[in-house]
Amino acid sequence: MCGICGIWHFEKDGRPDIGRIEAMCAAMRHRGPDAEGHHVGEGIGLGHRRLSIIDLATGDQPMHLSHEGRRLVLVFNGEIYNYRLLRSELSETESVFTTSSDTEVILWAWMRWGPSCVCRLRGMFAFALYDETEDILFLARDRLGIKPLYLTQTPRSLLFASEIRSLLASGRITTDLNTDVLDAFLSLGYVPGEQTLFAGIHKLPPGHWMLLRRNKPPEIRRYWDLADTPPQAGLSYPDACRQLKHLLAETVSMHLMSDVPLGVFLSGGLDSSLICALAARESGSRIRTFSVGYSDAPEANELEYARIAARAIGTDHHEFILSSGRFRDMIPELVETSEEPVVETAAIALHQIAQAARPHATVLLSGEGADEVFAGYGIYAKMRTMERLHRLAALLPTFPMERLSDERLLKYIDWVRQPLEQRFRGTSADITPSIRKRFYTPSFRAASARTAYTERVFRRLFENVSGRSALSRMLYVDTATWLVDDLLLKADKMTMAASIELRVPFLDHVVVEWAFGLPDEYKLQGNLTKRILRETAQSMLPEAILKRPKMGFAVPTKRWFSTDLIAHARKTLSQPAFRTWNLFEPESIEAMLDRHERGKGDYSRRIFSLLVLQAWIERYVPGWKP
Repeated sequence: MCGICGIWHFEKDGRPDIGRIEAMCAAMRHRGPDAEGHHVGEGIGLGHRRLSIIDLATGDQPMHLSHEGRRLVLVFNGEIYNYRLLRSELSETESVFTTSSDTEVILWAWMRWGPSCVCRLRGMFAFALYDETEDILFLARDRLGIKPLYLTQTPRSLLFASEIRSLLASGRITTDLNTDVLDAFLSLGYVPGEQTLFAGIHKLPPGHWMLLRRNKPPEIRRYWDLADTPPQAGLSYPDACRQLKHLLAETVSMHLMSDVPLGVFLSGGLDSSLICALAARESGSRIRTFSVGYSDAPEANELEYARIAARAIGTDHHEFILSSGRFRDMIPELVETSEEPVVETAAIALHQIAQAARPHATVLLSGEGADEVFAGYGIYAKMRTMERLHRLAALLPTFPMERLSDERLLKYIDWVRQPLEQRFRGTSADITPSIRKRFYTPSFRAASARTAYTERVFRRLFENVSGRSALSRMLYVDTATWLVDDLLLKADKMTMAASIELRVPFLDHVVVEWAFGLPDEYKLQGNLTKRILRETAQSMLPEAILKRPKMGFAVPTKRWFSTDLIAHARKTLSQPAFRTWNLFEPESIEAMLDRHERGKGDYSRRIFSLLVLQAWIERYVPGWKP
């Protein structure tokens, strides 16, 4: 796990300033505290920060390869889990390896297969490969978007990096608010698709590569799409259970490769507990586990479940306690660390537990992704019910919506009125059309309607899977948006801030494809979520873990924003600068805070989103006015 960066000049007119590359690397030192390397040539500069995981002695980067007159340079962030198999295949031809690293495998794979080499890689990755002989730069990102890769352009150059702070450190760009996606952030808690809240900075999409040649437009190709996965016709449920047990064991075993200490984030839920049990079984050793809890909020505390799982599996268990005061003080640091603002309260908990785990482990596995792959969220069953109720929508236009004070009821009525393609905006969607009318000022509402960024992103995704079931469409959309642009962003940024590599076995693309092809009822049976995953875990986990309600590193913000943190929220959201943005109706904010404090509704997510937005603008675009 590392940080990469670089500068590509559109014309081959001199070398990039080595000082800029060094500054870009320095901004990401936390991603790679073990080593730094650079390569600067005519029209190209590459930088790398290394966190040593595999081949500690000879895996430094940039890595160079010269063979039969061709010269390649590579900077790479991630892990290739099938690199030993690829190395064996490549060694049968002309490839002669001089290291034991997965990095060198990418170089030889490019030498043999060119851009299609990415289709052979099983792992998480973002890399930049400069073919000096052909004078081309190749950028690629893994299928699921586990590893980030940000891009921006100046009149003369394209810049790329693992983190936005690295782009800013180049001194070549300025920051401004991308108002086109502001409604998306407020509605969803993140920005889906290629855009970010930073104007002019975007992402290479998951499953895509980019090829750059001098004085030509970049060539961008999608090399993988989950929508291309065919259904598994004729697969019986017992056979599917047997296949999943074998597949998960194989995948977790591959994810255990490491030359440094390894552990597991253990919430005590089904997903992380199953990963932990498989890791212990496949490694044959005692696994280190790490959990977070809250001394003042028993309703959100998962420590007892984590202890049950740890005792059953026999782990070396560690716990961390997060207080409401620490949570409040961490909001500016959350914004600094995440760069793209996320409304994920669990991000703060993850940041803190990663810091606590660092003295004990450098690589950590988690259960991230199982909910999107195996249908683990209750909203999927709820949306299917809404689909059946949609035929009653014609009866609702005369309903006096303006009289409703319960936003949850407002949201449900909006959902019933809309078809799935308009209604489903992922697991985290908070603001529906009726709520938007109350919460946004008329000018902001009109501007959001004009850009319609969220609608365009989700419409395109639903079109990709138009012939699939409602459940498959929802899982596809969540995998392409909420998972990539929120959960994986959070996972990467919060753990790398502590110089920890996080691995997510459920998001191995072989597992994801296999699960996507399953019949719906194997994943969601009535209201029973993750049916086949529960079946797989039965022989490995205690009953208390198998049947417990879903939480997943929950943070007790509902309680905290009613008690300890309500004064802080009122003070922050009543600041004159906040009011001058003219984005939100002041009366709506006051009513929201009052209702939350009196227990008349749970508005903790929206309160937190406004606090994050305020902190983000203060950090990156101070003094901003629409």
